[in-house]
Amino acid sequence: MYPILIVEDSAAVRETLTRVLADEGFPVSAVGSAEEALRLLKQMEFSLILSDMKLPGKSGLELQAELQQLQIETPTILLTAYGSIDTAVTAMKSGAREFLTKPFDPEQLLSKIRAILIPQPESPEAKSREFLSQSPKVRELLHQARRVAPLSSTVLIVGESGTGKELLAHLIHELSPRQSREFIALNCGSIPAELLESELFGHEAGAFTGANERRIGLFEAANNGTIFLDEIGNMPAALQMKLLRTLQENEIRRVGGTKNVRIDTRVISATNTDIEAEIKKGTFREDLYYRLGVVILSIPPLRERPEDIVFLAEHFIRVYSAQFQKEPLPLTSSAARFLERHNWPGNVRELENAVQRALIFSDGALTPQSFELRSIEDGDDFFARASTAQTPGASSRSLHELSAEASKRAEVKALLEVLAHTKGNKLRAAKLLGVSYKTLLNKVRDYELESDIPKRSELS
Repeated sequence: MYPILIVEDSAAVRETLTRVLADEGFPVSAVGSAEEALRLLKQMEFSLILSDMKLPGKSGLELQAELQQLQIETPTILLTAYGSIDTAVTAMKSGAREFLTKPFDPEQLLSKIRAILIPQPESPEAKSREFLSQSPKVRELLHQARRVAPLSSTVLIVGESGTGKELLAHLIHELSPRQSREFIALNCGSIPAELLESELFGHEAGAFTGANERRIGLFEAANNGTIFLDEIGNMPAALQMKLLRTLQENEIRRVGGTKNVRIDTRVISATNTDIEAEIKKGTFREDLYYRLGVVILSIPPLRERPEDIVFLAEHFIRVYSAQFQKEPLPLTSSAARFLERHNWPGNVRELENAVQRALIFSDGALTPQSFELRSIEDGDDFFARASTAQTPGASSRSLHELSAEASKRAEVKALLEVLAHTKGNKLRAAKLLGVSYKTLLNKVRDYELESDIPKRSELS
């Protein structure tokens, strides 16, 4: 594979991008300007160009135009701020393959790079954004989703973590007339409250310290498309009124702005919290709840649809075996029973991660021992060991305390084993565990695991 060429004038960003790509095994060359990039492109081959839009001298857009004139067909991913989305779309029409808005999660970038450089063979199992189920409950839910998809009504998706709320939101978007437009997802709990307003509604130049230019917010970026607001229950009270007005009037006002901007953005939101309980406590507006939930779709947890457990496990076996370029491993009947008896607190995400880890570390048929789970059937659960192997007073502790301790022990064990497997590469470990990079860093910090992780040169 030829190297990936990074074109970025910020040395810090250049170094970060280089480390992220190198950790995934991609060869990399990096330069600070379009002019340097053109010199290199005339001398050697590259698999992909990763270019910032805003560069000293020639811009990323001008670089793309010159590539067209020189008939250099190397695919390009453009990095741009939200305020430059229209320009990025223009560049894509001129030949750029993809664009990514800043700030972005490293996995977003890697996903786009893999899609360009490592195309997956098409198969029914490998289709993206499928919501697979054999459960009558879920089939009825999907029927409701298909009924509401063509409309512009707001949809509130409720369900435990890991049940597939964003997957369902994607499905609604893809079945709607907005499918060719933007689908933008935002986790309302992952952004500090003081930044969330600007992220959603944008800001004008000079609105606050550091606001050097106008920035388009996510509602404008998703105009004529769909915005997905995950963990809506975590939205600060001060922003709830502004969101309510946006839903009522179909317009937004940027931070520091004086004019309203008309938008046509469909809102799908999701929560794993009891919103009605939050309303009673006074932490969530009742009128906003009714605006967000014109249609409410509730995804049942995996433990309430046992017919899906083995069905989904076998699906994930096929998908990840293809990704790992190995023959699918058979799931033994004892392993199937073992999976069916597990409570799945992490739902489908937990099942997917368990299957992925089992495939990584197994060479033969998958047995109960292939999965890092505990069941009554195997006679060796954490609760039993916690009540006998701890301090003399342990047996008098509450079930809640023992459960919390067992959960922590299991989580620490999984973290350390996967980090050992990735030789300390936290980005890859987060991917294998099915959590965000930020979540993994927080877990490592909270459990004080840094000294137990193999050392390597990585951004952490």
